[in-house]
Amino acid sequence: MTVFVCEDSLDGILTGVYDAWDSRLGHSGVRLKTADTDTYELFCEYREVATDMEKAEKVLRTVLRRMGEEAREAICYACACPNPDKADAIYRLIARGLSMEDGTKAVHYLQDPSIALVMKLRQKAWHEAHRMLGFLRFEELPGGVLYARMEPPYAVLPLIAPHFADRFRQENWIIHDLKRGLLALHPAGGWWVLTDDRELNQKFLTGRSEREEEFQALWKTFCQTIAIEERRNPRCQQTLLPLRFRPHMNEF
Repeated sequence: MTVFVCEDSLDGILTGVYDAWDSRLGHSGVRLKTADTDTYELFCEYREVATDMEKAEKVLRTVLRRMGEEAREAICYACACPNPDKADAIYRLIARGLSMEDGTKAVHYLQDPSIALVMKLRQKAWHEAHRMLGFLRFEELPGGVLYARMEPPYAVLPLIAPHFADRFRQENWIIHDLKRGLLALHPAGGWWVLTDDRELNQKFLTGRSEREEEFQALWKTFCQTIAIEERRNPRCQQTLLPLRFRPHMNEF
């Protein structure tokens, strides 16, 4: 068995798929693992996979052309979830889809454990991304830059950034994934990019515009005013709005 060890990212996993397929060792003779797994097996050959954007794009284009948008979306969302078996499951899904006359049906073969895992992870990541679209809060920094913080359990930043790029097309904004040290940066009227926060000026993020402080006070007053004390139900509120989202929400 030859195990291809790839980076735990969409580009890394798709590069692993490309290299495993290109090795001509046969699907039964290869396996994919992400680099964060530290369990090694006897009688296996391990190959390190260097992430290659061009290879990843080729695989994703092939998936879209042969297997359709649903499969492409499932793969992108599944990559956002931490799971030691997701890389190999994605490889098995792609292998099955490309071997079928109608590859769009591959995502419906849920009797296959690998495909079932991909679709399960896809659902988890979609649910988290959908929540973040509603719970993410922007603050205005000096200079008019909008800044939002988040700490999701899954790497959903690349999944939600296109939504805000379309909604706030004429705004300069930053979405900061504190847990992974990632930033989505969007210049007004331009394209958003994903980068790390190693060179980020943390002091700049601590400031707030005068208008922002005024609106935060008004927002908190509004939330307190519309609340009905007699109907206060913390348990129900936590079901609809879990505590883990609240540290970065202005109203709390």
